[in-house]
Amino acid sequence: MSPPEFDSATVEEMPNGVIRVRGNARSFNELLYVLMGFAAFLSIFFAILQPGSVMTRIGAGVGVLAFFLAFALFSRYFLSGLIRLVRSVTGYHRLWWDEFTFDGRTVRSGKYKIEVEDISFVESGIQKFTDSDSWHYASIMNSNGIEIGRVMVVMRDKKQMVRYLSLLFGVS
Repeated sequence: MSPPEFDSATVEEMPNGVIRVRGNARSFNELLYVLMGFAAFLSIFFAILQPGSVMTRIGAGVGVLAFFLAFALFSRYFLSGLIRLVRSVTGYHRLWWDEFTFDGRTVRSGKYKIEVEDISFVESGIQKFTDSDSWHYASIMNSNGIEIGRVMVVMRDKKQMVRYLSLLFGVS
């Protein structure tokens, strides 16, 4: 079965037959790109305004660029680490399958394993917030109707991801 084309999510089949699924909905790469653009703009701005010779200006620009690039990388990895820490403290790391693998019998998300027999159906879910964007996800449910996993996706990928995961797990 070949995966459908997604706007943001990725599905890849590895040589050993294991399928890796990534929702890619809450990626901090956009933050990194914005901060890197800001760093480039500030380095040029500081290089132009710096008094002195051309070498002094280039040195100031490179110094400002290095500082803000380091800040951008620190911010990106600090935020993703902080979110991972909050999820592990609250127990949500079991529920959020941002990236998981499936070998035909077992779903592995991090250090947690779920047998495909425990999955009964996949449904579309949304969590609305008043002051920000809504979160869209494919919700994986067990036979008791309890949610055992979520794959965060962008709104455009939600229907396709629900359909794909239903086919992948062999459920309706």
